Amino acid sequence: MTPKIIKVFILAMLAMYAFSVHAVTSTFYNKSQSRVSVRFYSRANQSTGMVQQGSEVLLNAGSSRTFSGPGDAGEFYVRNDGISTVSVYVVTDSNPPDYIGYGDLYSGNGVYSVFIGGGASAEARDSAPVECSATPVRWGTGNFCSATPVTTANGGIANLTNSSAGATGSAVATCSAGTWTVSSASCTVSLVAPIGLFATDAANTNSINITWGASQGATSYRLQSRKVGSATWTDLATPSTASYNWTGLSDESIFEFQVRAENSLGSSPWSAVETGSIRPKLAPTFVSQTGIPPKIGTGQAFTYTQTWKNNGSETWTGGTYGTGPYGPANTSVWGAGFTAFTGSIATGASTTTTISAVAPTVPGTYPIQRIFWKSGSAYGVASSPVNVEVVGPPTCSGIATNIATTYNVNGTVTVTLQGPSSVDTATIKAWGEANGQDDAKDYAMSFGSNWSVTIPVSAHLSPDETKINFEARVGNSLFAAAPCATGSLAFLQLPVPTFKLTPTMGSYDPGSLRSGFVADRANGAFATINVALGNVSDLKVKVELSGSADEIGVSVPAGSSGVEIPLRLLSSKIGSDVPAWTAVSGNIRVTYADQEAASQLKVATQPIEVLVAPSAMQVAAQGTLGLPPSVNARVSKDGAFEPSLHGAFQGGLLTHPDKQLVKPLAETTGNGEWSANDLDYSQLFKTQLVAVARATPPIGVVLLQPLEFYSAPFTLPVQAPAALSATDGTREDDVKVTWTPPAVDSSIRYRVFRDQTEISPAGGMTGAEFIDVPPSRGQVFTYRVKTLIGSALSAGEAADTGFVPTCRAPRLIGASLNADMTRINGLLERWQCLESAQAKGLLDLSPEVYDLAITGAGDYRSFSFPLPDGLADGAHVLNLNLNSTGVSLFSQRTYEIPFLLNRASIAIKSLTILYDGRFALPGLEANSVGRFGIKMDGGTGIGFAEEMK
Repeated sequence: MTPKIIKVFILAMLAMYAFSVHAVTSTFYNKSQSRVSVRFYSRANQSTGMVQQGSEVLLNAGSSRTFSGPGDAGEFYVRNDGISTVSVYVVTDSNPPDYIGYGDLYSGNGVYSVFIGGGASAEARDSAPVECSATPVRWGTGNFCSATPVTTANGGIANLTNSSAGATGSAVATCSAGTWTVSSASCTVSLVAPIGLFATDAANTNSINITWGASQGATSYRLQSRKVGSATWTDLATPSTASYNWTGLSDESIFEFQVRAENSLGSSPWSAVETGSIRPKLAPTFVSQTGIPPKIGTGQAFTYTQTWKNNGSETWTGGTYGTGPYGPANTSVWGAGFTAFTGSIATGASTTTTISAVAPTVPGTYPIQRIFWKSGSAYGVASSPVNVEVVGPPTCSGIATNIATTYNVNGTVTVTLQGPSSVDTATIKAWGEANGQDDAKDYAMSFGSNWSVTIPVSAHLSPDETKINFEARVGNSLFAAAPCATGSLAFLQLPVPTFKLTPTMGSYDPGSLRSGFVADRANGAFATINVALGNVSDLKVKVELSGSADEIGVSVPAGSSGVEIPLRLLSSKIGSDVPAWTAVSGNIRVTYADQEAASQLKVATQPIEVLVAPSAMQVAAQGTLGLPPSVNARVSKDGAFEPSLHGAFQGGLLTHPDKQLVKPLAETTGNGEWSANDLDYSQLFKTQLVAVARATPPIGVVLLQPLEFYSAPFTLPVQAPAALSATDGTREDDVKVTWTPPAVDSSIRYRVFRDQTEISPAGGMTGAEFIDVPPSRGQVFTYRVKTLIGSALSAGEAADTGFVPTCRAPRLIGASLNADMTRINGLLERWQCLESAQAKGLLDLSPEVYDLAITGAGDYRSFSFPLPDGLADGAHVLNLNLNSTGVSLFSQRTYEIPFLLNRASIAIKSLTILYDGRFALPGLEANSVGRFGIKMDGGTGIGFAEEMK
């Protein structure tokens, strides 16, 4: 290996080293006769040096050792410890492997830096490996397969692909000491079937010459034959070339042939089958014929000639050779039997004969075809058949027209002959029924799939024409022309359309024999038209609306008669810039929509005038606050209103959705505004309303329905109570708030506020009165009330101030007769702010008045009225008069305290006080009711007076 190659390999090893990040592993083989010592080094990465891995290893001849170390590259130190000279090689992992030599290593010497890179193997050898040269290598049966590998080093491997034609194969060749050894070999036949197999057909008298295209890789061919109809093939020859001449034949049979290619590996598929034969004794061949007419009349005679060629080995002579009819249909149809050849016709010569024929008497198409005869027997292939049309005198069975009835003045009718036969020329004579044959015209017919001609209708119409007649004449070159059929076409005179107009929005009388209508601005519709067409009601009509200079309406290109057809102005005539009640004049023109029907020019017209109704308007409306409420409304178009553009309007107020009139209609202002005043809120507060603007048409215009525009439904604003009153110190402990409801209904609720605090229940309250106990006495509060209907709260409110007095007069809490019935004891309420109070008692309205002392220092005071000792038992009344100082409300109060006096019921006969079940001793205090008791004999009860606090 040259130094340059070594350098490339070392660079490759360095590249491998650069990308290796794992351990490096290598095997050292001692393939020499000497003993060597080996030390293995590796490095961790490119930035570190080589480090010996393990100790030095002694390898005897023929032994090996695998070394491993961390890092990405390795190398060996090798010393020759034997007597023979060895060489050290690094063996690459390429295929075939490459050997990098480090030179001879003499006995006792060593070589360092045997660089193995990322892990190649290394060897010690006595001599360099012997390579194998690029010589052909063969394998397979008979060594048929062959390939030439490139020069390869010893131990190298070459993958071989067969290059010999006729086979497919592969093998692996291994170089061993300069010799190739083949293994994993395959070699199979790969021959293609021969093509172009050819055999002579009646070319040779006693032989058949057979040839075919050579197959590459074939060493021989196998040719087989059999008679046509036989199922068994027979080997005919196995030539080494692509041809074979089969001689000595006398059999005139047709033979089939097939051939395949063969070599030592096998054979190809069989070729396509070819036929061949020897020249027969009788081989007549039809050459040509002339004089056979394509068409001929029934019973007419003619002659024609035929030429035949002798391709057989036998000479035609002696009058027994000739031609005769071929097939049963030709035996007697043309009246021509056997016709003999004249003279002697040798092999390869031709002869021409003349045959006489007479056409059949029945029209039709008949073939003429003859075949070679010898002594009454037919041979070979018949002559080419010729179909001859045999025609009789020209006829037709009738005339057909493509339409039975027409109303098209400018139309045409196509006339066709039914069942034409033997016709070369045909004509049609046409004339109108009204004028007769005086205006008859002839039209030549043409032939496509049949005889036909197209005739203009207008050429045969008089003003009242209802029928066109036809007569057909046919002829041909063999027979004279003659009339054959007649026919006719009905012409329908259409009525002039009549129509009725029905207004869809309104009408008026514009005079001048015009019909006046009102057009809906939304879509231009102003009327419907109903057209009558009499007995042709299945036809469509065309309705046009035109002015003096242009179209004014949307044309109806095809409407049905007897059906209401809407009529509309063009969008340009009803645009928003067109002032309301603009008049558009024009004419309605009704014709037939079908162009053929329209050709009769039957037209109906009517002058009209159309007033354009106002544009669609917007109506806005809103209720006002206050009782009674009002509604203010306005009609406009995109926020503007111009009477000259939008027309005059009246405004009103309706209920929704039943549209009951709430306020009568009134003229709107120049700005399109109007109001509905003095509304009954109690009747309308929960009714949906709509404001209506009704267009005022010009005088004389009658609208089918008023042209009205409506606002969105709305309700009147929730109105606050009409008035509110809160008490100003006229009630001792509370303020009474009352108000006047805006309307009376169970659905109406109210929210009541003291200053800013709502004091009514959640969700409001019903009724028109509220009692409030203020948080402090003597303070003036503002009471406000809002109306609540559903979830809507009135924007306004009713308000008034109110308060409770700072101080109030005392009141009697309660009074009763004491236990021993000697006094009336009572309890009074007293306020701290009260200056003073005096009490007087009057018993049973006696004139004597007693001053009563009011005792106590708390919020509650007491009094005690002694009963006179002489007061008789029975019912009595104590009148208590209270006079308070410093209050303005109830400063004087009088209470009646009735009581029943019955001293006899409490007379005690025997009274014993017990304590813990024993007689109580004097001076004993009882601190528990449970230990204290009274035993009383006689009397009805005993009373205990409460200490006055």
